Amino acid sequence: MTSPTAGQKKKDTALATPPIVQLVGLSSPTDISLDSQKILAEATVLAGPERLLGFFPDFAHCKIPLAGSLMDWLRAIELKSRTQSVVVLASGDPNFFGLAEKLLSVIDPERVQIWPGTTMVQKAFALARRPWAGVETVSLHGRPSWRAFWAATFRLNQRGGSLAVYTDPKNTPALIAQALLARGQAHLRLTLFEDLATPSQKMTSLSLEEAQSRNFSPLNLVTLEAPKTASPIFLGAPEELYGPENGLITKSETRLLALGLLRLRGGETFWDLGAGCGSVTVEAGRLLERGELWALEKNPARFQRILNNQRQFGLAHLSVVLGEAPAQLAELPDPDRVFVGGGGQALGDILREVLRRLKPGGIVVAATIDPGHLALATEILGQGRTPDVTQLAAARSQALGPGYYLKPLSQIWLTRGFSPK
Repeated sequence: MTSPTAGQKKKDTALATPPIVQLVGLSSPTDISLDSQKILAEATVLAGPERLLGFFPDFAHCKIPLAGSLMDWLRAIELKSRTQSVVVLASGDPNFFGLAEKLLSVIDPERVQIWPGTTMVQKAFALARRPWAGVETVSLHGRPSWRAFWAATFRLNQRGGSLAVYTDPKNTPALIAQALLARGQAHLRLTLFEDLATPSQKMTSLSLEEAQSRNFSPLNLVTLEAPKTASPIFLGAPEELYGPENGLITKSETRLLALGLLRLRGGETFWDLGAGCGSVTVEAGRLLERGELWALEKNPARFQRILNNQRQFGLAHLSVVLGEAPAQLAELPDPDRVFVGGGGQALGDILREVLRRLKPGGIVVAATIDPGHLALATEILGQGRTPDVTQLAAARSQALGPGYYLKPLSQIWLTRGFSPK
């Protein structure tokens, strides 16, 4: 039997190695570089959205249009790529809210070469003749959650500038405008970029009221601008800043201590139950720039005060709910952190439901001034262990003739509990 030659072994090894998959980013026919032309000339399979495949009507080999399930489409590409030379087309830079992450989850990254194109954000700011360094970008394209969008809008309100938003046929500019108006963000300005990188491209600046009922080209990108920044948020701010009802507000000293006990890291889901005018929520929002806030208040007048503060401080990542705990808690997503500032006779039921809903590693802090409520909170939140209670007995200076005296505030207890999971 004749042994294979060294040349034959090398040839067999080459045939056994699957070809490299080329992921090419482009947004228009003019984006096709010389490198891309060479890659396409060598390809036997071309995959991508119908719009991008349309740039290559003369491609004579196999085409795999994006239709139906994304993962099924990617698996079909992976199967073809084992024996054929595949080029996958993506819009703009596939690594920028694009296809690369999903493709690399199906095909070994060592087998993928990425050729980034110009993003739609770059094209939009070029059309607007505005610099885009430092502009934050979020995507609602195919996203079931708007959490990142709301947090980014809060940061826009606090710092000014622009926010770029990728849309899709479901999460349209009109829907974005409606959602922003519902959260008291009418001050924001919307700029719409339609049909970018095509002969019909155009840019339109609109108020949210104008945008909420308009129809636009399905190929669009939105930017939001904050003409002025929201009121700055300070931890432990004076009570009058929040417009409380007859002095009914969590005092600044209590806010500072409670937020410290909650160990907020920046991205948690936060509940404020019995939120009053929303002072704890506002200051928690400053610490949760990547999180989401839920304020529950049963009193309609106080509920309105929370909405006023939402507008004043630009808390786009806050959802305000009019209702009573624990019944209304079923509508809220499971929390990481909870502050209970009210509860009355339902306090025990509220705390038990909070512990049931807390995510692993979650923390709850209950503020009480009644010794009976303190006993109840320690029993439930202690979960059979030594209760975690901090007593706060603060005093503030008051003028007295040429001098001053220290006027005590109401004593308060803060009981902390942890997720039992």
